[in-house]
Amino acid sequence: MTLLALLLALTGFACLALGMDRHHRDTFGALPGPRQKRRFKALGSLGIAGAVACSLAAWGIAYGVVAAFGVLAVGAAVPLLWLSYRTAPNARPSPRAPRSPDS
Repeated sequence: MTLLALLLALTGFACLALGMDRHHRDTFGALPGPRQKRRFKALGSLGIAGAVACSLAAWGIAYGVVAAFGVLAVGAAVPLLWLSYRTAPNARPSPRAPRSPDS
């Protein structure tokens, strides 16, 4: 049950990331449509809610809340690291980034 919670959290956070314009563009090369953004965000929310429900069902209310936080932290870390690795070669500096004094 904990493995299912981890997979749901991983999928949920990946869907939430893909529901954002920048991450979707960096991953697929095109912006998502409004309907596709809503679908990704809904699936992401359902995945996270399912992960919490699985943790509560497997561990009970007392330990389940703690397990859910752990599962959500690991589930969020994987898409974060993947998106960081995936977009590193195409990294764009922020328009507000401070300029170096020698330029």
